[in-house]
Amino acid sequence: MTCEILRELDEVIRRRIKSSDPNSYTYTIYSKGVHYIVRKVGEEAVELAVASLAEGRGRVVEEAADLIYHVLVLLAAQGLSLDDVCAELERRRR
Repeated sequence: MTCEILRELDEVIRRRIKSSDPNSYTYTIYSKGVHYIVRKVGEEAVELAVASLAEGRGRVVEEAADLIYHVLVLLAAQGLSLDDVCAELERRRR
């Protein structure tokens, strides 16, 4: 199964960063810098862990989606992309 929505989300994130639109949540967190984005990734990871232990499947899925989104923003801020991660996963599969 492929998850094309991840590639689409990666592209949307990059477009919103380039737009410099202050009304865009993506641009707003990106403009706060890598340290802020890293903190958001950490918060989302903790929320996913807590949801996994104490909340239902629906909440786990929501928190996983939040974490994935923030990881993609972090990758963009580092000059990386989902393709870079996919290439690494492909390398590890061998």
